[in-house]
Amino acid sequence: MPRIQSVVIHCHDPYLLAPFWSLATGLPVHPDDVKALASHSLDEDESVLLGARDGFHVWITPAAELKPVGRIHLDVTGEDGALRSLLKAGASVVRELPHWTVLSDPEGNEFCFVPAVAHSGNASVP
Repeated sequence: MPRIQSVVIHCHDPYLLAPFWSLATGLPVHPDDVKALASHSLDEDESVLLGARDGFHVWITPAAELKPVGRIHLDVTGEDGALRSLLKAGASVVRELPHWTVLSDPEGNEFCFVPAVAHSGNASVP
């Protein structure tokens, strides 16, 4: 049966989006990429790995041209304070709905924040 191995997020600036999506997904920047991010020494087309290749992971990948936003987005969840952390890290509120909040990352990619308590009820899926 097929399964999701990874998600790739195309971006203009991996130095901006890798730390943001690390926080948003709870996946750490891979140790091989921590130093390159800190020293701004990624190769021009080099991706940043969040998590580990032997499990679910996310690639933050620079792209010269970005496709329009909205075909696929991520839903992230967290306890109290997680939404504030995302906003502090550069997310913007797009709209608030009864069971989740639509946000955009620092480059405008939309995603949903679903509070952890919403998972316990029969809330509609974003």
